[in-house]
Amino acid sequence: MATDSEIERVPGIRDVSGFFENFEGEEVVVRPKDSRRPPFKIEVLFTDRVAVFSPKAPAQEGDLVERDDPRGGVIEYLIDRYEFNKDPFGDGDDHWSAHLVEKRHVDRRFAQPSIVVNGGVNQFAVGDRNSLRLTNQMAAFPDVVASIEEIRGGIPRDVLAPAQLAEVDDALEDAARVATESDKPHAVKRALHGVNGVLGEVVDSARGGAMSGVKTWAAAATALIINQISGL
Repeated sequence: MATDSEIERVPGIRDVSGFFENFEGEEVVVRPKDSRRPPFKIEVLFTDRVAVFSPKAPAQEGDLVERDDPRGGVIEYLIDRYEFNKDPFGDGDDHWSAHLVEKRHVDRRFAQPSIVVNGGVNQFAVGDRNSLRLTNQMAAFPDVVASIEEIRGGIPRDVLAPAQLAEVDDALEDAARVATESDKPHAVKRALHGVNGVLGEVVDSARGGAMSGVKTWAAAATALIINQISGL
């Protein structure tokens, strides 16, 4: 993960439009969905699940927005829709409205597992390189969710193409959601088979020096999935 000094600085909203000087902005980190673009900090305005960005903000749909959580760590949001709003009065108050979907709580400060209690719900953290992912222990199939997080933590992100990463992340996220919300083993099995199919496609498309690392990770991931399927 890039340190603060490595994060590209981008002008905040109040540096662009005088309108926003009347409101309280807050600084967030934007992590572009394109892994070739570095994360950056920018000042935005939060209104419910919408973040207001300056007209020149280099954000787009699919990017992640990290907002400081007063309980510690950050809350991660996905920009689901990014819409431009033109000031009808021509006063220079053009802006982008980023409609956000909350994804997870992330602890970016420690590299070891920790226990978190939030609203009476016990959670545990699994190391994901320099971040921690929290998994709700109230899930219908917590062992399945834990295996999914273990798979996610080992993803060779530095050698996979952005499209492959998106496919893998989507499949894992869908399987984790089903294992958390559904009490039907056959639904969880179907989601896990879906993950297995995506892993096979990624291995088939791996080329050159990336092939060895991808195959090793995919083999371990497949073993975890098969073990969970057999236990359902």
